[in-house]
Amino acid sequence: MNTTALSTETANISGTGSGDGGPIHAVVGMLSFFSVIGTTGNALVLYVYTRKRNKLAATVFIISLATTDLTTSIVVMPYTIVIEYLNYYVKYDIFCKMYMFFITSNVPFAAFIMVGIAFDRYFCIVHPFKHLMNAQRAKIITASMALLAFTLGIITALNYSVYEGCGGVNDTCVVKFTGVCKTSEILLPHTFTLYYQRLYTALFFLALLVVMVLYALIYRSVLIRRAKRRRQRRSMCSYTTSKESWFHEYRFSMVSSLRKNSEEKNEKSNSAVESELLRQLAIRERGLVANIKTALMLFVVTAVFILVFLPAWLMAHQIIDYNRVIFYMYFAYNVANPIIYAFMNKAFRRQLKIVFKC
Repeated sequence: MNTTALSTETANISGTGSGDGGPIHAVVGMLSFFSVIGTTGNALVLYVYTRKRNKLAATVFIISLATTDLTTSIVVMPYTIVIEYLNYYVKYDIFCKMYMFFITSNVPFAAFIMVGIAFDRYFCIVHPFKHLMNAQRAKIITASMALLAFTLGIITALNYSVYEGCGGVNDTCVVKFTGVCKTSEILLPHTFTLYYQRLYTALFFLALLVVMVLYALIYRSVLIRRAKRRRQRRSMCSYTTSKESWFHEYRFSMVSSLRKNSEEKNEKSNSAVESELLRQLAIRERGLVANIKTALMLFVVTAVFILVFLPAWLMAHQIIDYNRVIFYMYFAYNVANPIIYAFMNKAFRRQLKIVFKC
């Protein structure tokens, strides 16, 4: 189970009010604020990115992430407020299972999207000419990740109930109604739950490990290209421009190719060849710079994801003491993404200005 599901038992033990878990009214106020800001911000993100005509793979992932954040802000946060205020006494089993499904499927889905984004940035920057990732493939990958996340949510939901497990009375299985949403062995045995928890934790850490490795490879690739650029500046004086570029390693092969075509056809002068060369280089340079800027922005999104979820994960595994307010700070992630886009994406800010002017 994820951090939120694991925290249910801790929350039940801590009780309502100000207790060890922290004041419930502070949680209600914090989540209400997050819900309003998250709904507004993510709605604007969806409005801006869905209106783009030429959607890239990164655009598909950003739209998926914003949809998840918007659903969390509109549904999951208010649901959590009610559940916490009632101290998990929800009376009806379907509401208990629905809550556990919602709150335990959006977290892994967000983590899986981070992996998809990291792969997309890796292919765009490290292997820009292979075109391994496009919008259609990104949609298929997103749908597959959503299916996996929903499966994890369903398994968690089946593990929670407002009924307690069987107790033997004259060799008869008796199910006791408690009204409190907590772990139950009615549908899934305890052994299965233990293995499932390990699998979930392994998936979560695997996703984070893959993301960190991919961004490390991206950073390494950028450093290597910069080093090549410096060496070429020192050793070669021809066919350089005053503009800094990560594509110097391609320039000389392109010059040779263009010159060969010119000599065979005798249709272009030397100046025309060099103009064509510079035009192609400028286009490719702008594309790479844009990809690196997008990678930086999405890396910040990933770093915020890890940062806000770490305290909740440590509390859920009882590594640090449980505090209800600090635990639910992980919802800040769903609010932070539109702010990150606004600060780090000029095109997004430009579109927002157009929206507010209208």
